[in-house]
Amino acid sequence: MGRGYKPVMRLGEQLLKDGLVTAEGLEEALEAQVVHGGRLGTNLVELGLLSEVDLAKTLGTLHNSAFASGEMVPDPKALELVPPNQADDKELLPMRVDATRLSVAVVNPHDFTTLDAIAFKTGKRVVPVVIPEFRMNQLLRRYTKAFRPLRAIDMNAVRPRPKPGSQAAAEIAKATEKPPDLMSEEEFQSVYAQALRGGADYEGDMGEEEVITGVEVVEALPELPPMPMPTAPVARPVVAPPPAMQAQPPAPRPVAPPPPTPPAQVGIPVAPMAPVAQPPMAAAPVQRAPEPPPTPLTFAEAQAELARSTDREDVARTVLRFALGKWRRNLLLSVQGSLVTGWHGMGPGVREAAVRRIGVALREQSTFRLVRDTRSHYVGPVRRDAAMGVFYKLLGGGFPTTAVILPLLVRGKVVHLLYVDNGPDQLTPPDVGELMILSQSVGRSYEAMMRRRKSA
Repeated sequence: MGRGYKPVMRLGEQLLKDGLVTAEGLEEALEAQVVHGGRLGTNLVELGLLSEVDLAKTLGTLHNSAFASGEMVPDPKALELVPPNQADDKELLPMRVDATRLSVAVVNPHDFTTLDAIAFKTGKRVVPVVIPEFRMNQLLRRYTKAFRPLRAIDMNAVRPRPKPGSQAAAEIAKATEKPPDLMSEEEFQSVYAQALRGGADYEGDMGEEEVITGVEVVEALPELPPMPMPTAPVARPVVAPPPAMQAQPPAPRPVAPPPPTPPAQVGIPVAPMAPVAQPPMAAAPVQRAPEPPPTPLTFAEAQAELARSTDREDVARTVLRFALGKWRRNLLLSVQGSLVTGWHGMGPGVREAAVRRIGVALREQSTFRLVRDTRSHYVGPVRRDAAMGVFYKLLGGGFPTTAVILPLLVRGKVVHLLYVDNGPDQLTPPDVGELMILSQSVGRSYEAMMRRRKSA
């Protein structure tokens, strides 16, 4: 079983059964998942409806696996055992290693093909430890330099969890009407830098420092025999290779040199060939040909594409391809609480990777906040401050003379901002009539996706 494995009971069902979320809260998180992507658990924590500790415990229950939550610092010796590109591709990170065992943080503890390959290669008994998706993303950013888009949870912009016995609904409704300032400018720049390095520390209900619990993790491991594995299938133990194969480069062979090693695997010990079938090793990254540049869509074509949209990525491509025919720099930004983050971008010189590093706090007298609060489009100069300076630096240029910012609403709530301009020091024509009509189609597309998700 690989990435397609699903537990017998799904996460939402288990959380409802355990009384950790309400049906209304689960519905809200499902709607947020349609708009902002990510896993259900990530959206529940961002909405303040579930703590990371409870999410991790529930994931451990569903997968019958060890689980972990909170801030984590992997053992450098463990990190050396798995190449960073493989950790990034398979969404895993080695955490602890001893003479016989390697604990690996994972999102999917049932990817036996990958876990068995690591066990064969290292000669260790691999113990998967499931952790929440957003925590894995933060770890991969920090320790493998992986690219992961910023989310509200990475910038401490998480809705406060209601305290038991309090008037939670009234408090949350009040906060929604006029969100407080996220933080001062100095604090924002510090947290933004932290998030890019690997995720800011969350100050909410996340549990103790590096909470690691579950089978095989909190108990001492006897030297011999190995500890019994959990009842659910996990990575199968393998016989350790000879000491020469453990964390040592292979000795030179007096035969013809082997084929060149792919760049991602340079310096990685290679196990000798076995006479029989062996666990499959991770395939080298495939060099894909660059995708052709997107072509603009007419208004009629964009409307037809939105009507056929099946996910948020379809929506983004359609809206930006329409904008591409009118403006030079086109961005779709996500709005989560008091934070705007980059999602997708198109146009000459607009780099997708840079767009996804955007994070702007919604403070008082911010142009983005004005659009969010009024739910009306804006045409004019953008307020110049340090956060917007970072925004335009990531776009590869300076402030435009004027810009156009349009809110995209779903059920009356601003979920995206569409930003367009014609480049540094350039005027941006306020031709937004068709774009405003198109934004209504975006809302209908999302609502249709929400209905399909709930019915599933």
